[in-house]
Amino acid sequence: MQEHLHTNPRWVRTALVTLSAAGLIVLLAASGCINPDGLESSSSDDLAAASAHRFAAQNLKPAIPAAGDVLIAGGADASNRSAASAEFFDPPSGKFLATGTMASSRAGISAAPLSPTQVLFAGGFSGVATIKNFSLNLDGKILRSAESFDETTGTFSPTGAMATPRMGYTATELNSGKVLIAGGLDDRGNVLDTAELYDPAAHKFVVVGNTMSDRRMFQTATPLLSGKVLVAGGATNLSGETTNSADIYDPASNSFTAATFPMDHQRAAHTATLFTTGPAAGKVLIAGGVGGSSFFFKDSSAELYDPASQQFVLLSSFMNEPRSMQTATLLDDGNVLLAGGFSGTVAVTSGMLSGASGLISNSAETFDPSTGDFTCVGGFNTDALRCNQSMSVARAAQTATLLATGPKPHRVLITGGIGATDPSAHGRSLASAELFNPASGGSFSATGTMSSARALHTATLLH
Repeated sequence: MQEHLHTNPRWVRTALVTLSAAGLIVLLAASGCINPDGLESSSSDDLAAASAHRFAAQNLKPAIPAAGDVLIAGGADASNRSAASAEFFDPPSGKFLATGTMASSRAGISAAPLSPTQVLFAGGFSGVATIKNFSLNLDGKILRSAESFDETTGTFSPTGAMATPRMGYTATELNSGKVLIAGGLDDRGNVLDTAELYDPAAHKFVVVGNTMSDRRMFQTATPLLSGKVLVAGGATNLSGETTNSADIYDPASNSFTAATFPMDHQRAAHTATLFTTGPAAGKVLIAGGVGGSSFFFKDSSAELYDPASQQFVLLSSFMNEPRSMQTATLLDDGNVLLAGGFSGTVAVTSGMLSGASGLISNSAETFDPSTGDFTCVGGFNTDALRCNQSMSVARAAQTATLLATGPKPHRVLITGGIGATDPSAHGRSLASAELFNPASGGSFSATGTMSSARALHTATLLH
């Protein structure tokens, strides 16, 4: 199953499309060249169909979600356009139902709860991304505006604007109810070291007093048990540079302090998971991603951040395959589910792409903090040297949400992403979804299909 990319153009397309969906292609090719076998321009028929779909969606009465439902919003659709539509997954029926539409289409965003019934959506990229004449073309803009979703009415409302346009940032709900917006890419091609705080009571964004120790895009931001936030890794510019630095945000002083020690590896498009109970309570699992300088190396390593010692400790055990743009979900049994992702490398020469290789993953594995081991769901394939296929579809840049109520609690909802049934096929945005059941070693089963294909979207559990 393993082949060199230069002998198989379809695999080249898989790698490039996946990176585009995750935003890393923007970092590498905003002004560079890309293999022409990448994304194709959307046809006029595709654009007309998408426009008709959006018009129809705007004229539908939105369905009203309930506590325990999962709100799915925004993202990039099958025609590589940013989406304004939203829908929610209803666990009792296993179906997705259309709800209100955002005022602006948004991809590359993060969502954060504002209250038990409201969710914040800010910034993002609005437009079309295509690869044409060897270059990535972003026909649109990066947004400053923000809006909130009201669970009780199923509608979106404007709620102020950020000081700086951003996409690929992190949004973290604080214990105070405020939301920390950090890093990202602005509308001038700058990766940002700034952050701002959204106050839902005042409906305003306020710039954080000092900057982070590094510029960051596609980093992670993890609320710690102390109420502080660990911001780690990310890409620092558009030339393939990543960082192993980290910052601690303190809500009490509304400021950042550089972490005492860096991560062991440089990482971007990785995952970070806080353990709330058990032997690793309070620690954060940092896993996978890509890293390097002018070359994005695939990474199967993981490390634990310990707030008590302020150190990152590289684990002796590795994931069973490299993963970036994967999802990581803390399960009710205290283990972490790592699903899908991209397994590959991207070379950069003078700020331009010179090659990409790899596969989109259709596998998953779990991490047990009591043993420090990673275990493949469905077993390990000794011939391919990777986990056996366990998901119904290969996915990267998808979402994963632990369900809390309904007939299927303790299960994880996986939605959308970039991929295909065949990991080596031409990846594209997906409308499919599946559920992970952790019982008896774990298994995936297909569930209802979303109304729209989505990648780089958001998924929020409603309360």
